[in-house]
Amino acid sequence: MKIKKSLVLIIMAIIISFVNAGCQKKDNEGPLTRTEFLMDTVITLKIYDQKDKKILDEAVDRLEEIESRMSTTIDTSDVSLINKNAGIQPVKVHEDVYYVIQQAKHFATITNGAYEPTIGPLVNLWNITGTDKDERDSIPSEKEIKKAMDLVNYKDLELMDDNQVYLKRKGMRLDLGGIVKGYAADELKRILLEKGVSSAIIDLGGNVYALGVKENGEAWRIGIQDPFEVTGNYLGILNVRDKSIVTSGDYERYFIYEGQKYHHIIDSKTGYPSENEVAGISIISDKSIDGDALSTALFVLGVDEGTRLVNTLEGIETIFITKQGEVFVNENIMEEFSLGNNKLKLIKNPN
Repeated sequence: MKIKKSLVLIIMAIIISFVNAGCQKKDNEGPLTRTEFLMDTVITLKIYDQKDKKILDEAVDRLEEIESRMSTTIDTSDVSLINKNAGIQPVKVHEDVYYVIQQAKHFATITNGAYEPTIGPLVNLWNITGTDKDERDSIPSEKEIKKAMDLVNYKDLELMDDNQVYLKRKGMRLDLGGIVKGYAADELKRILLEKGVSSAIIDLGGNVYALGVKENGEAWRIGIQDPFEVTGNYLGILNVRDKSIVTSGDYERYFIYEGQKYHHIIDSKTGYPSENEVAGISIISDKSIDGDALSTALFVLGVDEGTRLVNTLEGIETIFITKQGEVFVNENIMEEFSLGNNKLKLIKNPN
């Protein structure tokens, strides 16, 4: 699996380098653009009202810094050190790591574990990386799943004074993959605003922040991924200004076993990939960190329970797409959304 993933990363790096080489524009043509492979995804930054390339350099440096501190695959990261010391001792972490973990525990609490930051043992067990959307010859056994589930409980994630974090039992593993890209998008927004940028698109592979408006003053038109089609095919368009749009679905990373799809969004209550009526979901919010955590949680909770939760929160709008081809759009954003796939049924979701 590691060999296959490495090959994919090499191919992606080659593609990106060709794209960058083939799309060079004069300074007065088009947006200032940067594409990289970071945080296990392709990221693209586009700035429309500034031409200082140092802004992009600072943004990419910040992404690399966040990845170095919060990745589970970097041995020296703060998150890896927390995991290595699970059941042994607390670990003092950088203040930005502590903040993200605080937010992760908050969303775990309000969703009753539908978003679960200690999901690491189950994530490792299933190992659904996105590089193998084909057949597997086995899945984890019930015994293996039960053993991993016993190590998953956000209530055993302890936040202590002086930025110290402690996992109370050996074998527990913190995984911030369901929230860290949201935090990163918010950080890039902060940097761009500090540099005087007022028109930009931040795309962190499913996490999009549409900063300001277009240069002509119009709203951004953001495509909502059609979960029944290959990536890049949109079921509709959402008009937004200064908003985060985070999209998740069962089409992103998965494998097939005995004719059944097993996707990467794990339900900590069952130990299996979430199984309900939801095929995809988009969260529209002011802060991307909120949308990131909630996109996972609401996918697990489903339309009815997820909508009830959203209706208790401020500034959160949703688009649910069900496996039956229904598109539930919050009443507040109904006028800003246009459905482009006439095979699907648009339904107003009351706030």
